[in-house]
Amino acid sequence: MRKPVIIALVLFFGLAGMIFASNQFEKSRIATVQFWDEDSQVYEEVSVVLNDQEQKELRSVLNSSDYKARQSEMAVVADVKLTFTYEDNHSERIYLWKESGQYSRFTSSEKEGTFILKDSEAKRKIETILSR
Repeated sequence: MRKPVIIALVLFFGLAGMIFASNQFEKSRIATVQFWDEDSQVYEEVSVVLNDQEQKELRSVLNSSDYKARQSEMAVVADVKLTFTYEDNHSERIYLWKESGQYSRFTSSEKEGTFILKDSEAKRKIETILSR
């Protein structure tokens, strides 16, 4: 009786580990960037369309971020809105906030919680991609 229970637990935790270790942000067909315009209080028209290499770098940084299940309540509007459009034409919006002059946290329209960029290298890469 114990053996099937132990096997079931091992399989459950193994599968859960694989799911959590997998990439959360997948390859998109189109990725666009919009910056918040403080004067008009709206996101600008599509500012930048990222090429495949920029999308790959951005996904790498986003996938390496730390995930916090609790959704942060931000006092200000996000500085940047990224929109990923996938092959099946569904879209995901990523909202990035700057803190102390660097992009440091973001949320997703498709995933609960808050993501925090781990290190200064990730923050620098995001800044470089968005300033092109």
